[in-house]
Amino acid sequence: MSNSFSSNPIVLDTFTSAIDLGNTLFGNSNAQLFIEHIEWQVPTTVGNTAVVTDADGVDLFRETCTTANQSVLKKIGASAVKGLKIDTSGVGSGKISILLATNF
Repeated sequence: MSNSFSSNPIVLDTFTSAIDLGNTLFGNSNAQLFIEHIEWQVPTTVGNTAVVTDADGVDLFRETCTTANQSVLKKIGASAVKGLKIDTSGVGSGKISILLATNF
């Protein structure tokens, strides 16, 4: 499969290169995004990690898999976030789903 940037939620499953969501969607790494939640879907291996940061490198989501194939959801609550990035080694397994807010 490949990353899907044109849907909501955005689904990321290919981490062979760094992901800069603000730049991909708006041509600006610092673009303001309103995020409802970030979900790490079905991480396969205990001990794998997933890290999602904002444009300044501040962690928005940092989790370690403790139960294989159990998704982890973090509600952000339609908060404004400056950019969103995932490093090449930022997700050990599974997919990242990002639900953008549609109502303010």
